Amino acid sequence: MENQNSVCYVARINEIKTIEGADNIDLAIVGGWNCIIPKGQYIEGDLVIIATNDAVIPQELSDKVGVTNYLRKGGRVRTVKLKGVYSECLIIKSEFVGLTQSQLIEGADCMEILGITKYEPPITLIQLSSGRTIKYQDNPNFHIYYKFPNIKNVPGIFSEEDYVEITRKIHGTSCRYGIIRKNKLFIWDKIKVFLNYKFNIGGDKWKWIEYEYVYGSHNLEKGSDSQGFYSTDVWKTISERYDIKDKLWKYVKKFDPYHVQDGIILYGEIYGMGIQKNYEYGLETIEFKAFDIKFRGDYLSPIQTQYIVTETLELPYVEILHDGKWSQDIQDELTFKKFIEGTKIPHEGIVIKYFTGERNKVAKVINPEYLIYAENKKVGDSH
Repeated sequence: MENQNSVCYVARINEIKTIEGADNIDLAIVGGWNCIIPKGQYIEGDLVIIATNDAVIPQELSDKVGVTNYLRKGGRVRTVKLKGVYSECLIIKSEFVGLTQSQLIEGADCMEILGITKYEPPITLIQLSSGRTIKYQDNPNFHIYYKFPNIKNVPGIFSEEDYVEITRKIHGTSCRYGIIRKNKLFIWDKIKVFLNYKFNIGGDKWKWIEYEYVYGSHNLEKGSDSQGFYSTDVWKTISERYDIKDKLWKYVKKFDPYHVQDGIILYGEIYGMGIQKNYEYGLETIEFKAFDIKFRGDYLSPIQTQYIVTETLELPYVEILHDGKWSQDIQDELTFKKFIEGTKIPHEGIVIKYFTGERNKVAKVINPEYLIYAENKKVGDSH
């Protein structure tokens, strides 16, 4: 894969299956995706261009392909179920981009050439608690969480020799909290750092003057100690309820600043009442679970993350479903026909991480029943 997070790329038809009771359609397995196709139009081994979930297709192209009426609002590809099978992507004929079969290269990203984008939910800005509106400058050390791919884009990423952690994927809104190195220091702060280092003046307060507490959603910083915070939001509510700021400070102060380097960032999900429409986990409030930590510029292994979250920070960690060797049977068992406790609402899916935490061995598996439920019930999108 040229781009593991691509939503439109060249893939090979690995298999074509007959659909029971269907005379005009077949099921194609394309890469790791299922796609319903007209019978007899393709053969196994064909290279095709596919547009997967969350691909936003320009109307000019969707009209040309003849799929406009099958897309979600805004031109997004959706999952459908026909004759008891799921279709999770669309095939776009190569002639629409002026390519011949011989010119198609497996794994090539076709988003730019087709004008297809990946859907991103809109961001709402909120005023500062002081009432001021400022030109907020993001801190480059407050890293956005790595967007790991859908496992259908990386078939074969795990083998039965791989030791993995599988956790429940929560559908809420992403959050991140960190003690990180400031983007810049004022002159007087630089003097304090020098005096503290040379003469130990200012004690612990000056020792950590280069660092600050920052929190935000996946894409947007919601504020920092140096610039102020937005007024009232779920990220602030969770920060205060779980005492995240004090817990992170307590943890980093076990080290010297030069050991902390860029800092520590805690990643998690906020979910429950009012977070996602028709998907509130039966809660009457909001809750938080952490799922990853980046420390000194590197993501920690799952076992390190779990220990720091639960034992040191005393915060909740995402539900661990499996800790051991990966297999397709285990993956399927934990994905399909899983419902939120006490309901008939399907879980969104699972996240699989290799035991080292390395980013090229992390993937999500989405339950197709969830995708259908989410569209029918107009469930909100992840942030």
